Amino acid sequence: MLNKRQKIQKELDKPEMILTFKLLGVLLAAFVLFMVVSIAFLLKLIIKTAPQDVQERLKDRPDPPLWKTILGIVLAAVCLMAIAAVFICAGKDAVRSGMTFGQIFVRFLILFEGYKLFDMIFLDWLMLTKLNVYQRFFPEVIGCESMEKFGFNLKSQVAKIVIFAILALVVAFILSRI
Repeated sequence: MLNKRQKIQKELDKPEMILTFKLLGVLLAAFVLFMVVSIAFLLKLIIKTAPQDVQERLKDRPDPPLWKTILGIVLAAVCLMAIAAVFICAGKDAVRSGMTFGQIFVRFLILFEGYKLFDMIFLDWLMLTKLNVYQRFFPEVIGCESMEKFGFNLKSQVAKIVIFAILALVVAFILSRI
């Protein structure tokens, strides 16, 4: 008889779950590329999502040339299409392979929450507060309080964790009925 850990490992070794983790890798790569494109080409658009003190410091930055903004929008659109493609592939494979409601729920929970945890740990905590990556690109933000403390958007992040779990449940319900 298998113990609980062995049962979980057996489930994770199934081809459907291996594909889920591969899709998560593609999703995270597309997300990182989207962030790089946003920072390099679309700063004026993305600073609207930054904390107030950062927005204040970056508002006087000159507008980039039009070609740079257009290129950034095109590249960001490609990244967003890649992100959408991950979810479409995950759903199509779930239906094609006859995954159960629970399997589909776990797949999308891994995708949604994996993305959110990566965002919170890698981007918000490591890149922002520990490695000071953004401050190297934008020296104007050095000394901003929100760049020094993790969790400036904690309420929003926690809300998204809950919303993504509900979204995974809804997607699993829909796909398991197809």
